[in-house]
Amino acid sequence: MHGPSWADSLSSKTMSSVAEVTLHFALTWWRDIPKHLRYVVALTLGIALGCASIAPLIAEERCSLPLSLEEFRAYALSKSSLIAEIDRDYALDVAKALDTELWTNPELSVEQVYTRMKLGGDDDPQVNAYLSQPLKLSNFGKRDRVAGLIRRAGDVKKKTKLLEFSQKLLLQYVALYSLQETEKILSAAEDMSAARVSALNKGVKEGLITQGAQALFSGERFRLQAQREGLKASLAALQAEVSMQTGSPCIVTASSRPTLGAVPELLELARRAKESELSESSRVELLEVLASEQSALADLDAVPSLIPRVVYQHTNDGGDFVGAGISIPLPLWNRNQAESTRAEGERRAAVARKNFLNTGGLDASVRSLRLAAESAQRQMEIYRVKVIPSFELAFKAEERIYKEGKGSLLDLWQTFRAVNEARLSELALQGEAIKHRVDLSVLVGEEI
Repeated sequence: MHGPSWADSLSSKTMSSVAEVTLHFALTWWRDIPKHLRYVVALTLGIALGCASIAPLIAEERCSLPLSLEEFRAYALSKSSLIAEIDRDYALDVAKALDTELWTNPELSVEQVYTRMKLGGDDDPQVNAYLSQPLKLSNFGKRDRVAGLIRRAGDVKKKTKLLEFSQKLLLQYVALYSLQETEKILSAAEDMSAARVSALNKGVKEGLITQGAQALFSGERFRLQAQREGLKASLAALQAEVSMQTGSPCIVTASSRPTLGAVPELLELARRAKESELSESSRVELLEVLASEQSALADLDAVPSLIPRVVYQHTNDGGDFVGAGISIPLPLWNRNQAESTRAEGERRAAVARKNFLNTGGLDASVRSLRLAAESAQRQMEIYRVKVIPSFELAFKAEERIYKEGKGSLLDLWQTFRAVNEARLSELALQGEAIKHRVDLSVLVGEEI
């Protein structure tokens, strides 16, 4: 074992001297600061040190949260603020029902009057009391029925919004998965283009390949780079939207590809659409009944209210009087025209929509959306099972022939692009097929 070298000793002495000089400088600088400013300086230094300590935490990347479709939906339904908004809208419907069915409160009015008159030797204060209760014809049955329909419509609307939210989550998950897979495809294509460009550069130097051919693959590589940059922007925007929908502070990623089963037959879809309370036909029928009842309620409320009242009077001479009366507002100007007009407009719109659905509109919509969903799914399957494997086989063949010195560089490039475009088309068709299924699910009232 050797003792510390002279270099280590010198380094230790140097560091000690530097520390002493630094400390001396700091103490001198602190003494020169006026006392009334030392608190401000100390506070500023504290804030600066605190910011420096948390800066590494801020600089850290956001956490990643890979989820399957089922996990994605469950997470969003438990964390999303949109669920609270749906509950708020339902609470508003319940409040509207309560406001419709509850009677107007009775009114009690009491007044005391000092007359300063002596009658029969008494000088009691005079007391007048009135108890009245406004009554409407609609209070006796009609308002209770309308309130019940409002509650039922509110419940159906809440369930429909939950279904629509679930379908929106499905679309977002599919879009997220498609963008992730697109990024992988473009990244692999860019790497392959870069490898081809390197090989072509060597061929250009040796005089085996023209600069035009080399520029062709270079342009393809740069095009893929530009597409990847645009994809990054789209993916970041979608992940921000997904974070808001799910209430997650992490970057949500799709961990698995959504699966698609066979589209149900037309007769089965038509049966579901007629039986489900969430189908568009059921919802429109309920809204038509509600609008008709609200229109009738508005017409009934045009009849003036009756306000019976009980009167009590204690006079200043000690006498007590009890009586009854009634008052009726005179409908000279306001005869509930505004509410009647609004209710009648909603009723006509609901009736028109109901007539359209009942005269073949529902069956036609179901048939069209089913055909669109089935066709897009078949097209996607053709791309996945036949088009992509064929292009991949063609690219391998062109690559083998080119390496043997027999093939054309242009044919290799065109086949290379065809493979990438087929993969991207298959992802786009998957999103299109699911979009048609979502529209069909909302129309039928359950997920297809």
